[in-house]
Amino acid sequence: MFRVIPFMILLTVLPIHAADRPDNLYSSANLWLQDEDPLPTGGKSPRLAFAMSLVVPGLGELYAGEPKRAAVFLGIEALTWFNYLRWRSKGNDLKAEFRTFADRNWDENRYREWQAYNQARGAPYIETETLPCKRALEGCHRVDTQQYYEMIGKYDQFVFGWRDVSNVGFETGNGNVDSNQRIDYENQRNESNKLLKRASVIVGLTVVNRIASSIHAALRVRSAQLSISPRPDRAEVAFHVLF
Repeated sequence: MFRVIPFMILLTVLPIHAADRPDNLYSSANLWLQDEDPLPTGGKSPRLAFAMSLVVPGLGELYAGEPKRAAVFLGIEALTWFNYLRWRSKGNDLKAEFRTFADRNWDENRYREWQAYNQARGAPYIETETLPCKRALEGCHRVDTQQYYEMIGKYDQFVFGWRDVSNVGFETGNGNVDSNQRIDYENQRNESNKLLKRASVIVGLTVVNRIASSIHAALRVRSAQLSISPRPDRAEVAFHVLF
């Protein structure tokens, strides 16, 4: 469903002038932002249609007299926000779960013991990361909760903090230590990040939907103006040109 939404928006906008001549389409696109002449369209304004759909997708189409199109754009808007709320909620729930899992199964004291051992031996394992505090504590120089929970699962440097490898000696190379808890933790964290990323991306789709609806509504009102506007007969035009 996440990948289908952009195509739904595109398919909604593309046919809006499929039956129009190319010159009429160009004229509509060019003229709707210009000052409109008082044409017999019930006083409807392309600018107002544009603004209405920019605020609520589909509202401009409703104003233009196209309720079916209005329902499509409004439906896309509702669908995107529904999925945003759903994915964000699930992502945050998983984030709370994997952080609780880490608090239960990763021991910072054990990691500090390994760190002291490593430094005492001349640091055979090069420590490239500095673990921040997950909360404000006395003597803490940097608090970064997000980085704390990312680092302990992402880097081999912190593997000795996992409780299921507490029986592994510090002399073992970090890259050779296998922790099932770490793997489980990373799977939970990745799933949470995936859902939260989906939620943030889909907000951009709501912007696309609003712009598409605004342009469509404005063009439909302008197209109605041009179709209702009286046009001079060709013979009359020729007469004025000749004489």
